[in-house]
Amino acid sequence: MHKQTLLLAVLGAAIAALPGTAAAQSTPKQGGAGLLPSCAAKAPIKEFLIATGEWDTVPKDRDKKPVAYNDRGQARDANSKLERYTFDPGVIIVKRGDCVVLHIHSVKGSHHNVTIEGTEVGTEGVAIINDAGASTGKAVARANPNAYEDPAKLKAGEFARGEQVTLRFQANKAGTYRMICEVHTFIGPKGDLRGYDDKGKPVQGPMVAYITVLP
Repeated sequence: MHKQTLLLAVLGAAIAALPGTAAAQSTPKQGGAGLLPSCAAKAPIKEFLIATGEWDTVPKDRDKKPVAYNDRGQARDANSKLERYTFDPGVIIVKRGDCVVLHIHSVKGSHHNVTIEGTEVGTEGVAIINDAGASTGKAVARANPNAYEDPAKLKAGEFARGEQVTLRFQANKAGTYRMICEVHTFIGPKGDLRGYDDKGKPVQGPMVAYITVLP
């Protein structure tokens, strides 16, 4: 009986050590959330500059006259702009354990915000920085610094055209994370990203980038 118990214990330990087993997967390689909003002191730093971009056109016929058209199942009037906002680059690849620093410069679009799904990382309350990296304010609810543009007031986390914000986080777990501008994305009931809201109003999206963390 003692030998059988010992054999079962040895077999159980061996199975738990095999890759891909439920026992092995129950304990992650590194604890904590996927992306941590702060970095360890000695974590390798990976720094990226990201710009907000826009693709747009006004569809025209063969005679170069604006025409009505269809955009992803939505009927659009003639002279309406077909557009899509993007992050450039749209894919960031880092390694687990890296301290990731994203400097996001708003170029196209009157205003944006940024949130990384499933994490606490986002632009709400982060510093707005100048070209030297010094803080000139925070992305909080405030008047739009560009008085010539709408909206007149920005919500917490939103930054205006010409402003630059910095996100800093540690890549703590392998996987792919969606970085989204909620201003230009309608998020459906199942987490699906759409370019039109539930009333069919275009939001020039989805505006999304992908952060891939390698093991």
